Amino acid sequence: MGFLSRTSRLADRMPDSSGHVEKQHCSSVSSSSAERIKELARKSKVCGLSEDPSLPEELRDLIHEADQNQRLLHDEEIQFCCRWSGLEAAPLTALQQQVPDLVDQARADLLSEQPQLVQPGGKLFPQDRADACWRDCFHFLRVSIYGTALRKTDITDRDGIRNLAELYAQLDVPVAALLAALDRLRLHSVASYSRLGADADAQALGDTLSHLCNMIRKEMKRHDGSRQHLSEADIK
Repeated sequence: MGFLSRTSRLADRMPDSSGHVEKQHCSSVSSSSAERIKELARKSKVCGLSEDPSLPEELRDLIHEADQNQRLLHDEEIQFCCRWSGLEAAPLTALQQQVPDLVDQARADLLSEQPQLVQPGGKLFPQDRADACWRDCFHFLRVSIYGTALRKTDITDRDGIRNLAELYAQLDVPVAALLAALDRLRLHSVASYSRLGADADAQALGDTLSHLCNMIRKEMKRHDGSRQHLSEADIK
């Protein structure tokens, strides 16, 4: 994913106090942080559909393969999922073709409202942080479409999201900006899906994206609360 893709570099290199990147052999603290980041990256997971016992094994395997390769569903895979769920396949297939444009629209909306995000000192500065945010938006919509194809709103892997929240904290990911972008993406996706003739299913897609955002928000609050509790305990 977007911010997750940075972990391979962080495994071997970390910024020093001047902002330059050095090989990570200089301190045990940095080494420990890098190892923790690698561990969290391995355990972080958004989509839990491949382990949903209510789904046939063939569908779980299909979702697992697509998610492992971080890709949208092929047309025939959408048709297969929709035959099982009873969803109309054609509108969802058409929506998938719009995913890159939908992410671009969400980005444009967010930056028109909060241009400071990508300016020096902003939460999405420099460019690689902004690019990572947009990539994560793509992937969150991608797995939400998996859920919609199967008529599943609760799509998340609980342990995977918990690890993702800690990873985001370790990498200082601007989660508020990411969630704001996802909210715009939800609105655009629901509107586009509705225009394709899938009003009821569009609402389900919106609910799936909302569920995902709420899970991230919940786990970030839990992580921040635990970290604050530990800090207070250290002071005492």
